Order: sequence, then structure tokens, then C-alpha cells
Amino acid sequence: MTSDQMLPAAVGLAILILVVVGLIRVAGRRRGANEDTFGAGGVPTVAIGTRGVTRTELAPMGVVRVVSEEWTARSGTATVIAAGTAVRVVSQDGLTLVVEPEHAGEPATGGA
Repeated sequence: MTSDQMLPAAVGLAILILVVVGLIRVAGRRRGANEDTFGAGGVPTVAIGTRGVTRTELAPMGVVRVVSEEWTARSGTATVIAAGTAVRVVSQDGLTLVVEPEHAGEPATGGA
């Protein structure tokens, strides 16, 4: 290869490398068609009345464990719910569960 051929070959190789790196980055960012519509474990909804346990304090937002998975949740009563409190799902807003504390004496099931 002569010196007159090296410069165009180097420029062509640099362009090829940039194209390949760009394609790899785009492929890495590609998301599934329904990836944003599903919650924890691939299920989009939780049944109303399902019981769980708060993992963090809900003041009013936090994390709950429901159906063996962690979900973002908010207090349905607009009051602080302490971590470790048994709760039940009263509604759902997108992927955020709206929960209220269980009545005293009722054990939490489905949370742990």
C-alpha cells in the first residue's frame, strides 16, 4: 500500500468504526415495545384488595412489597404509613399502587 492510498483507507476505516459503534449504541438502547407498560415481574396490574407490606415509609410515596414483588406506592389516605405496616391495594395509578393500612389484627399476606 502506498502513502497515497493510506490516507483514504484510514479515513474509510475511521468512518466504518464510527458507524459500527453508533449501531451498537442504538441496539443497546432499544427497548421492548411494551417495556414501559409493565410493572414488577412483567405484570401491569395488581388486583384491588391485594395485601402487602410497606418496605419504606410512605410519606406519601414509597415502596411496598405486594405479590412477592416491590412496587412504587402512595398512601391513599394522604397520611404517613410506617415501614413494615400491613397494607392493602385500593387502586392503581399507572405503575403506582395506591394503598391504605390494613385494619389492626389482620395479618399481611402476599407481601413477604
